[in-house]
Amino acid sequence: MLAGGSLLLGGCANSPAISNALDVAKVQVFGHPDLPLRRSTIAKLPYASMTARVGKGPQALLLLARSDGEEQHWISGLDRSVLALRGGRVVRTFGFPENLKNTRADEIDPVDRLLHKLTGPVRHTRYIDLDRGPHFDLVIDSVFESLGPQKVRILELDFDTILVREKNSARTLNWRFENYYWVDPSDGFVWKSRQVIARSFPPVHFEILKPPA
Repeated sequence: MLAGGSLLLGGCANSPAISNALDVAKVQVFGHPDLPLRRSTIAKLPYASMTARVGKGPQALLLLARSDGEEQHWISGLDRSVLALRGGRVVRTFGFPENLKNTRADEIDPVDRLLHKLTGPVRHTRYIDLDRGPHFDLVIDSVFESLGPQKVRILELDFDTILVREKNSARTLNWRFENYYWVDPSDGFVWKSRQVIARSFPPVHFEILKPPA
């Protein structure tokens, strides 16, 4: 991730409360690279939180800084880059090598609390805008398929989840990729995910440590 996301959040990342919480998190989490992140540290933070990394890059702690309707803006304590999520899908990014400017669809996205209900393959189409090249209204066709139950461990806690694979293909580009979602079997909440944002860098991996209230 790269710096710059705070400029695109309408000043939200520069609010004293968020900045102070991020600074505390950096000292407690990143100031001691030889020490692992602890559940007790996350419990003390007054914000929802997640960890994220790009490919095999460094892990960053992100705090939920703003909710804009159904869209949640998570800010990195490492470099102030931003992931915007809607129902567990990354729909916008700021501060990355290539940014996802927008995501939209004509129908409900299965990632929004529906993946736990899959009984067979489900198709979905969305439209995305990227900030590199003439990629506006790029059509992405996807097929969701449940891969069955899987237990995952997120920061000292075990979760029973359902692993769902999303196979994606762009209609006008030679671009095929897969996303993965580990969802709660009771309500479809996405606890963990691996998502491809753009063609120019590796997938983004994230885990929810402390969900929004």
